[in-house]
Amino acid sequence: MITLISSSIKLLFRNKGFLFFLIVIPVLSSLILGMQNGAMGAHSYELVREVIEHEDLGKKVVYYGNDGAFVIKVFDASGSESSDYMLDELAGNGAFIVVRIKTPDITKEAVDAQIKDDGENDRMGAAMFLHSDFDQKLAEGEIEEAMTLYVMSDDARFELFKNEIKLILGRIGQARNQAGIEGAGEILRVRESMKPEKEVTFLSGKNSRRLTDQQQDQRSTMGYAFAIMTLAYVLSGTFVAHTIIKEENDQVLTRLRLTGLSSLGYFGAKFAVGAVSSAAVTAVLGICTLFFDESRFGMGRAQLLLLMFFLGLIFSSISLDLGVLMGDVMNANITAFTIWSMSSLLAGTYFPLDATGPLVKALSAVMPQKWFLEGTEMIFVGDSKVIPMLLCVVLAYMVLAITLGSVGMKFRHAEE
Repeated sequence: MITLISSSIKLLFRNKGFLFFLIVIPVLSSLILGMQNGAMGAHSYELVREVIEHEDLGKKVVYYGNDGAFVIKVFDASGSESSDYMLDELAGNGAFIVVRIKTPDITKEAVDAQIKDDGENDRMGAAMFLHSDFDQKLAEGEIEEAMTLYVMSDDARFELFKNEIKLILGRIGQARNQAGIEGAGEILRVRESMKPEKEVTFLSGKNSRRLTDQQQDQRSTMGYAFAIMTLAYVLSGTFVAHTIIKEENDQVLTRLRLTGLSSLGYFGAKFAVGAVSSAAVTAVLGICTLFFDESRFGMGRAQLLLLMFFLGLIFSSISLDLGVLMGDVMNANITAFTIWSMSSLLAGTYFPLDATGPLVKALSAVMPQKWFLEGTEMIFVGDSKVIPMLLCVVLAYMVLAITLGSVGMKFRHAEE
């Protein structure tokens, strides 16, 4: 067994392709981890209680909805005191994020065209067009002529949004009844100044953790690093699978079986080689991270490397399994790339999955990177349960991988 492991390791480290990925991918990952917070464009925002001003009509607002916030895109052709008050009240509510583009000369047809484009290329809860004669139409009681609302999602909070608008317009109407159109603004300002000041320290949803802006940035950076390192670990398992395929073709495996080595023992030896390759990749990453301060990672260097090594154990084993089952180098390579791309995408390493459907979220729950992102958040908030949780995840995948691998070896042996 020891001889088999040592000879397989020597064969692996003679592979120039393995050596290339052993060095290049950890270096790239460490560069990403070492970037200053915000450099990756994580698009993490604290709860915004004021109107966000945009100048570009087509600029995407999807990034403001990272934490499941209800984003409202407003095309304001009015620019009046009443429209300012209404939008300030909406933003100050705390339930919505209001993004305004001042468009004094825009027509409804142009807004409709932009809304159609936003529906295909952007994501928001709702959109609103405030007509140029907004104040006049409000004074005449023609609310539908004063503004146009667009439903941009199936979010149930749209009804809350509509009700909030009705309440705000009601207050504007009362102020006008008391002081007329000219004096309404002063009354509204006085009422606004009399409101108790609100301070929201953080917005927390179900099963969510309180992360600062810096930690949100670091979490996003860790997601990118997990995605890149997953490729290294998947390929390391694939290179080990290549040795198995070669040994099968050269009848080495048949001769080993004559010595009494079982399929489980043989695969266990190859699994150990995969673990060594994962440790080597992680070690190179550790060396590269020495050039950066730990504070950029949001956790200790040892914790970072432990997370990466655990991730490597899982993915090197999975790709080793599938490489054995494929029995062909080309199919094994294609499978490895598919595993890397789909798992990283579905785990949410590139972007949040808050706005996705239940099927995508269910698939995300079985992706290893998803649990490592959860572990990252737990480390950030000082949760001591992170190591037991990750150990359970790793052991579950290991048992599954070793079992499937040994069964696959027996199946292929039976075919021969």
